[in-house]
Amino acid sequence: MSAHSLGSTAFPAGVESVAAARRWCADQLKLMCPSSEDVVLLLSEVFTNAVVHSTGDKVEVSLFAVGCCVRVEVVDGGSETLPHDASDPWGQSGQGLPIIQALADDWGYEPLERGLKVWFVVQVLSA
Repeated sequence: MSAHSLGSTAFPAGVESVAAARRWCADQLKLMCPSSEDVVLLLSEVFTNAVVHSTGDKVEVSLFAVGCCVRVEVVDGGSETLPHDASDPWGQSGQGLPIIQALADDWGYEPLERGLKVWFVVQVLSA
């Protein structure tokens, strides 16, 4: 099944960009799926991880429609570690990966020559 681009943009790699990325994502999806809260929440988690764990100065976000699903790709400058579950049920942080695993229909990551791509897929329309 082919993917249709819904948009792509880059943000400065800083915690202040998380809200801007959420707004951008919600705006891009509002015509396709007015109920896109899970996609926006997951983007926020992945984007925050990119900011916290990356060494790059920007974070790129791309959205794609694939059938009745949305695929989100977040590319950062990379780090020395790959995504891993460091959750602490009583901790203040480390909840991102369990949230992604619970809400995404599929997800993964791809090390790039200069960075890391983390992606997830969420079904937003009835099949």
